Amino acid sequence: MERTWLVGFSREHAGVMRAALTLGLELCDLKIDFVCEMFSARHGGKVEGESRMAERFDRKPDDPACPALREAFARLIQTGAPAPASAEEINDLATCREKIAAAFRNDESRVLVALSTAELAGLRTACELYARLAIGQGWAAAGYLGCPQDAAQAAHAFDQRFREILFPELRGDAYYGINSQLVHDNARVAWDILQVVRQHLAFDALGKVVGQDKRDVRTMKGPEFDDPMQRSRLELIRCVPGNT
Repeated sequence: MERTWLVGFSREHAGVMRAALTLGLELCDLKIDFVCEMFSARHGGKVEGESRMAERFDRKPDDPACPALREAFARLIQTGAPAPASAEEINDLATCREKIAAAFRNDESRVLVALSTAELAGLRTACELYARLAIGQGWAAAGYLGCPQDAAQAAHAFDQRFREILFPELRGDAYYGINSQLVHDNARVAWDILQVVRQHLAFDALGKVVGQDKRDVRTMKGPEFDDPMQRSRLELIRCVPGNT
């Protein structure tokens, strides 16, 4: 039987999840326009105290940064030879987004949604992409697209141009840490979601369950096995296997 997961989250979590999944779907379609608006109010970016950080990713289509970013991304696609996303991957992202969008029907502050392992994995990678772009790691777009190793030069060129356009204050390969006060808190929300989900998926891949089985440090190495640490304003989401 395919594993299902019960994921509990708030409305604010849902806004970040939908934005991350929309970003992932757009990149699968070889577009990057959404990056320019991913912290706009309509995508959950209107957060108290974060208005200055939101400005970086809250731009109108005619803002000079947006066509510049599209041009840089087009060069990455032309020279980076990305692997096309499968119909199954696209469907998992779209289905996950639909389930999250439909979860809040009344005035609930939190909900519980059932996701498949593939949908949960799609949410994990989309949240990582969202968070990494938000701190200035443009190379994450090439990684998400599955650009091959021999396209490293194209990925690096996009990474450099990405920061020149959206993070002009950074020099060289610098980027912000996820805890930086110069990073919008929604990036930390996405990172918190990633932390929770990746731990459950890592344990599950070894036939273990978080909270029931102890971590064997000899065989369970790497950050994916670490306990999540809350970094954002929101408490961690809940995730439990639904059919153990």
